[in-house]
Amino acid sequence: MPTLSVNGTTIGYEDRGDGPPVVLVHGLGLSRQMWRGQIDRFSASHRVIAVDARGAGESGRLGWGTEVLATQARDLVCLLDRLDVARVVLCGVSYGGVLAQEFATTFPERLAGLVVVDSFPDSRLANPLRRAGLRVSAALAGPMLLLPPALMLPAVRRAYRQWPHASAVIAEGYARMRRLETARVRRAINRADYVPALAQLSVPTLGVVGDSSPVLLELMHRFVDAVPGASLETVADSFDPTPLCQPERFDEVLAAFLADQGWTAGSSRWRETGG
Repeated sequence: MPTLSVNGTTIGYEDRGDGPPVVLVHGLGLSRQMWRGQIDRFSASHRVIAVDARGAGESGRLGWGTEVLATQARDLVCLLDRLDVARVVLCGVSYGGVLAQEFATTFPERLAGLVVVDSFPDSRLANPLRRAGLRVSAALAGPMLLLPPALMLPAVRRAYRQWPHASAVIAEGYARMRRLETARVRRAINRADYVPALAQLSVPTLGVVGDSSPVLLELMHRFVDAVPGASLETVADSFDPTPLCQPERFDEVLAAFLADQGWTAGSSRWRETGG
């Protein structure tokens, strides 16, 4: 798989297809391999760039003292520069959705659209019990990521027993997870607070969320409420990550968003960017 040296590190990525570029950012503990289905589908009509964030997959090490999200967003913009890509529709799931918000609020001029899936702009839940539960789960998540696969994978299989495809892909990813670096990323996203900056976004924005988590539903409503003109698509019988739990429905939602925004081959909007 290809890699490029950018921003003082190595970034693993897959770049397939022609047409308007769509960038895919993976969830926590996973890599660009989670997007295999979407790469196969969308590369028939778009240029699909799936990346491994620094600290994951085939990308370089996430060092101690690194400003995690700011550095990873800078890695991504440097990768786009190397690939000669001016503007993209950026799609991130879960942790990748947090990184997508960091990118969007730092480099808005590089976006043609933003899709955030099963993620959060901050952790300010209205319900005090849910808020307390989220704080506890966030505090425990980092140490749990350090568990060996033999202890972690049975819990994954139980949590995703009704979504066997997601269970298999997540188990495969977690078996290869770079645990210390992933725990560092988890601590960074626990401090996410993008609501004020999101109010300044002026790009077409879509939120997507599975309906099986009341906490994620509330957090994703906060996200779309923060972005002017954003809309939210709720996917039935789905959980984080929806692209793995309900891949066919997710692909339909993403394809509709790209078409609605004119981010398709031959469209006037695409031609305006030099496509």
